[in-house]
Amino acid sequence: MRQYYCFRLQQRLNEGHTLLQAGRLFQQYIVDCYMAIEEERFRWIRNNQQKLRSDLFSGLMDAVHRGLYTIEFQKRGLPHAHILLFLHPTMKNPSADHIDKIISAEIPDLNVDPDGYNAVNKFMIHGPCGKHNSHSPCMMQDKCTKHFPKKFNDQTTVDTNGFPVYKRRNTGIHVEKKGVFLDNRYVVPYHRNLIVKFDAHINVEICNYSRSVKYLFKYVHKGSDRTTATMESIDTTQEMDEIKTYLDCRYISATEACWRIFQFDIHYRKPAVERLLFHLPGEHTVIFEESKCLENVLTIPGIEKTKFTEWLEANKNYDDARELTYSDFPTCWVWNSKDKTWTRRKNGLAIGRIYFAHPSSGERFYMRMLLNFVKGSTSFESIRTVNGVTYPTFKAACYALGLLDDDKEWIDCLTEVAIWATGNELRHLFVTILIHC
Repeated sequence: MRQYYCFRLQQRLNEGHTLLQAGRLFQQYIVDCYMAIEEERFRWIRNNQQKLRSDLFSGLMDAVHRGLYTIEFQKRGLPHAHILLFLHPTMKNPSADHIDKIISAEIPDLNVDPDGYNAVNKFMIHGPCGKHNSHSPCMMQDKCTKHFPKKFNDQTTVDTNGFPVYKRRNTGIHVEKKGVFLDNRYVVPYHRNLIVKFDAHINVEICNYSRSVKYLFKYVHKGSDRTTATMESIDTTQEMDEIKTYLDCRYISATEACWRIFQFDIHYRKPAVERLLFHLPGEHTVIFEESKCLENVLTIPGIEKTKFTEWLEANKNYDDARELTYSDFPTCWVWNSKDKTWTRRKNGLAIGRIYFAHPSSGERFYMRMLLNFVKGSTSFESIRTVNGVTYPTFKAACYALGLLDDDKEWIDCLTEVAIWATGNELRHLFVTILIHC
């Protein structure tokens, strides 16, 4: 179905363009097409829900350095990208001079840089708002929610929290918007070459806090915007159940529908992150059809293989594989999900991330702790083997390695989780550690 709509939505010289020139009706058609595709997908899931089962295997047997972006669709229509770039470590704490070479918050001189002046005037001026326009969308309780106008600054500085305060000199240069003259206090920070080249609004900022990463991944996972709707009967004499007629709906614009029909990228990250699952012996998840006999499920070729068990097998067969920890393994090896094998990496870059284990998960937590240190493990027993002694539990092996001699494991746990968890999740984890660990 999706391929059919992709075919119909494209312009061709040998066909009429009545549909493409239908204006708002065409936009409604695009949204209806996407809804039909989604409904068909959900129908398949609904009809096959009882056919798939999931259980544990044991249950069956018994400069720019890195970056990411995500696409957001606002109510006004066109998509825009939230882009986060990770700079080279040498730029971890940029000086004011370095910041000024990348970002500007001033209006260029029209006589010196007419292209830059026109681009800033067209795309990078905020407002007018405040006393000049109290009805601006940014206004709330008589104040600009974006904190414009900013203060004049003779030079770029970095405050005590590490946030830059950009240079905004009182140069006397201004632009006119809706009869109001606006100066450098109303300039949205930008990179001159980017806005001139792409002829678009591109806000560029220096940031140094993990909330930026969480903010972008929120857009990756939050899905479409929500809207509420009610259904009303034209028969006023009929009793209405207000609860039943209340609907929780998705808001899908024509632009977003078209974007998703053609399956354009919604988000991107570099380098690729290989998620590394791990599990206790025989406790990996297996998906199978409910109608299948369990004896037949157990005989499926490769049913016992997982990304983790094949890492153990690779360590048995290759000397160089034994030089890497599990989390470092994807830097030199590639996982083939079809064949369920690890092969040597020929090009590209990837980093590994072992799935998080909550301290309350018991042996899984201590097993994960060991996987961050041990190299060359060839079996579950070898993971909990220290100096030639195989310990009965992963926790005992952690004690033997000296990983539990103090509170460092809990500090490491909180430090790692602080990178991606929300404040509420961090507080729950901290309480769990205090009570149970």
